[in-house]
Amino acid sequence: MIKRVIALGYFDGVHRGHQKILGEAAAQAKRLGATAAVVTFDNQPRAFLKKRPPNLISSKEQRRGYILEQGIEEVYMLPFDDKMAAMEPEAFVRDILIGTYNCCAVVCGENYTFGVKGRGDREMMTRLGRELGFEVYVCSPVFNEDRTVSSTWIRNLITEGDMKKVHELMGRPYAIMGEVEHGRGVGRRLGFPTGNIALDPARLSPRYGVYAAWMKMGGERYRCALNIGIRPTFGLDTPVAEFNILDFSGDIYGTDIQLDLIEFLRPEQTFASAEELTAQIAKDVQRVKEILK
Repeated sequence: MIKRVIALGYFDGVHRGHQKILGEAAAQAKRLGATAAVVTFDNQPRAFLKKRPPNLISSKEQRRGYILEQGIEEVYMLPFDDKMAAMEPEAFVRDILIGTYNCCAVVCGENYTFGVKGRGDREMMTRLGRELGFEVYVCSPVFNEDRTVSSTWIRNLITEGDMKKVHELMGRPYAIMGEVEHGRGVGRRLGFPTGNIALDPARLSPRYGVYAAWMKMGGERYRCALNIGIRPTFGLDTPVAEFNILDFSGDIYGTDIQLDLIEFLRPEQTFASAEELTAQIAKDVQRVKEILK
């Protein structure tokens, strides 16, 4: 039966603190001749317990991909439901980590909790490791400017539009992925053809406004001016990511793309006329060219 070193956590955003845990799991798996795995949850436990929207940094697909980039070989995303929420910490370890995944070692962060009402902590995990015969490695936090790198900090930065700091803490830009949809054609009539991506309601929305961004498609990347919000000039109420690609022409509707948000340029604003909006878009495009040289 396959032995596994299991990294534990929700890993939203897979930031530098998470990467330390995942890297340790990969290293210990190599040392022990085991498989490096992650056991996490399909949905966010805190959101489930508090019956509120999750406001995630990364989608489930992104989270899985980011985890695998850290040398992890297997990712198991379990449903967090009433049964899981009521599970005793010892049962989680015995039945799931050992019984289902045959773990020989566990890696987690200092604040990791498990089991009903978070009763299990690193001390309990260490004790259970001694009793049941698996190793336990607890990773210390990663700091940035004397502050612990955390998903909460990153969420705050995203809502503020500070994408440079988000990039620094995650080791990659904040990214939106989706299929390009047809918009209302307003941008094309103004001389700036645009594409739209629907925003995932489960994910945290970045600050509304205009960003310099990279659009990635088919192994290539292109500069773009990206507007996130409701486009108040046109009286819309459903937020969307609308982008104008620089130095590119072609039909990409129906294509899956990724938008990497690099720098916030300005908040959304209402314009008195199409001419004012066109002039501002031209300024935004010039700023994007300067930022993404």
